[in-house]
Amino acid sequence: MIKQKTALPEILLIAGLILLAGLSRLVTNELQLWNFTAIGASALFGGIMIKNRRLAYIVPVVTLFLTDLCFELFTNINGFYGGAMFFVYGAFLLITWIGTRMKKVNALTVFLAAVGTGVLFFLVTNFGTWLLGNMYPHTFSGLMACFAAGIPFFRNDLFGSFFLNIILGNIFYSALLFGAYALVKRFAFRQQQLA
Repeated sequence: MIKQKTALPEILLIAGLILLAGLSRLVTNELQLWNFTAIGASALFGGIMIKNRRLAYIVPVVTLFLTDLCFELFTNINGFYGGAMFFVYGAFLLITWIGTRMKKVNALTVFLAAVGTGVLFFLVTNFGTWLLGNMYPHTFSGLMACFAAGIPFFRNDLFGSFFLNIILGNIFYSALLFGAYALVKRFAFRQQQLA
């Protein structure tokens, strides 16, 4: 984990990894792996790794915005789709906030955070659908019906279920981001010692 202040080369490395993770969202959607994305993992990664709080939020949100813009301009997927987007971005900011609050960062805590934030994203975004839409009554049973109706959207995904896609996607991409960061740091450090 990066200590008090994040150096510019490390910020660029972290931002580059987050941008690559965000761009992978375009690839997974093109492959029709709708919910197996790196976007939640990148918010968690940014929150944990970037000590400048402003940058910890800006880098992942800008990446999310850029991928939404790419969807809007270059694909048949709506990148911008109304009020429910505020809940997507809100969940994204909440995931980053959770990352900024993690005191102990190791494989277990990142694993647990990846699982928890995947479920959190589903709950927040479906709550937004229920709150802003007219498909479900604005009652507790209507909210539960909205959550239940959201789950079948995951049936045709890579692993065929909500829990496997949301959770495994977050775990996979969290491991990939933290692993790539450690690998690049180790390689760069080794190169500096040899120079």
